[in-house]
Amino acid sequence: MARIAVKRRKIDTWKTKKWYDILAPKMFGEVKVGETIASSPEQLIGRVIETTMKDISGDFTKQHIKLRFQIIDVRGNNAYTRFKGQSLSREYMRSQIRRKSTRVEGIVDVSTKDGHRLRIRVIALAFGRAQTSQERAIRRILVDMITKAAQERDLDTFVQEVVAGKISASMYREASKIYPLKRVEVRKIKVLKYPEQEVQQAQPSMEAAEA
Repeated sequence: MARIAVKRRKIDTWKTKKWYDILAPKMFGEVKVGETIASSPEQLIGRVIETTMKDISGDFTKQHIKLRFQIIDVRGNNAYTRFKGQSLSREYMRSQIRRKSTRVEGIVDVSTKDGHRLRIRVIALAFGRAQTSQERAIRRILVDMITKAAQERDLDTFVQEVVAGKISASMYREASKIYPLKRVEVRKIKVLKYPEQEVQQAQPSMEAAEA
């Protein structure tokens, strides 16, 4: 028996997709940081995008500051995000770390004033070789100061002051009393946990995407 060939209609999937503008969180003025394409808004929920502070502010001196945002809501053509993390580019860190110098790093988990649980890495770069006792003293200052700074501020204020260099400058002034330093940086911030209220607000969109 001969088979009857059935002609299937090809669907141009690109025609079913739509472009969306990705907006930075409110702490960065909800400026547009990129575009993405999807067949439905639900496909965007949960996506993580990476940008730089230079793309947000236009300041080329901030191009080494990388920011990670997560899409949590889509309204119209706009995809809204929340802050997920910050880090310094590898190229920038390599340019700062020199031979015959001292590198002091510290890591701490801390909660902000508004209940965001963060993991923060800080680093101090010193001229020459510091003594072990001096390294310990510098590390203690960095960890204590960054912990206090996070606890006394909400997430928005804390992140804004980090990317502006205000908190690093304060740590630098204090730690330099122990040993001459070249730079102090907040190397990385990672959000470990969001406050329950914020989780509940984002939950409907997240559940819709998973359904």
